[in-house]
Amino acid sequence: MDNRSDLSTGEWSTPRPAAAALLVGGLLLVILGVIAASDPAGMVLMVVAGVLLLAFGAYAWAIRPRLAVSPGPVLHIRTLSGTRDCTPAQIDQIKVLNIRRIGRRSGQLEIDVIPDDAAPTDQSDGLRLDTKLYVFGRWDLGAAPSDVAVQLRQAGFDVDG
Repeated sequence: MDNRSDLSTGEWSTPRPAAAALLVGGLLLVILGVIAASDPAGMVLMVVAGVLLLAFGAYAWAIRPRLAVSPGPVLHIRTLSGTRDCTPAQIDQIKVLNIRRIGRRSGQLEIDVIPDDAAPTDQSDGLRLDTKLYVFGRWDLGAAPSDVAVQLRQAGFDVDG
């Protein structure tokens, strides 16, 4: 979560307590699955669920920050394969998508990044087919996607909507 007053910098990621809760829950499931499960099928299900929670918690703990902006402005997008640094010229589109499902509204921050080796295209129709899409939800950012979009706009990025 961004706690700085400087609007040209900021970073967003899953809160550490949430990642720690996943790790602790996964560890408990694995231990209890091995110790307390009375039937083999239950033991396997508990251990598999615990391992998945451990993996998800380790991912949330290790991939930090998921999104960061630094002066320039430069947008840093962190994934399992590494960090991608993008200037405003390398970003095709940033938008917030609000979805209503099962009576609940949720938001996603979508960032379309132009590949480094992409050839210039005719932008007459406004669509590019060679971009890479990064999607961030509230879990990934530790903040509302709309709030992150506002801060990205203030940092100098073109945000739709």
